[in-house]
Amino acid sequence: MAQQNSQDHDAEIIALLMREYESLRAEITQRITSRMQILGFSGVIAALVAGTGGVSLHRPAAYIAVATLLLGVLWLRDCNQGIQRIGKHLRDVEEEVNRLATRAYGSSALSWETKRHVGRQHERPVWRLIGWLGGWTGRH
Repeated sequence: MAQQNSQDHDAEIIALLMREYESLRAEITQRITSRMQILGFSGVIAALVAGTGGVSLHRPAAYIAVATLLLGVLWLRDCNQGIQRIGKHLRDVEEEVNRLATRAYGSSALSWETKRHVGRQHERPVWRLIGWLGGWTGRH
């Protein structure tokens, strides 16, 4: 009877953690969508500004276009770093769900975020550097 109560308790906690997991995955999807929209908008604005009267280093339009693109890239990096923080939390949730699932059911349940993180650690150094500069990878 105590074993059944423990499994029921674990199942309830797993269900709560899965709701958090799904919410965090949705947050990542939303951030990916918004970062691409902002980057696209900044690219369009930069192109429109640069296209007014031609691009010349003696005209402010070129500097405004570059500044707009720079702000877009900084926004992209910030979004990517936020996604990395969420990913770190997702790995923690995966670990807890897997611990409880193994105890209750004999096997783990989640692996995506952890496997992807391990895969990132084995990428070529140049890709890791680019990922770090762009905020796609961090020290998490």
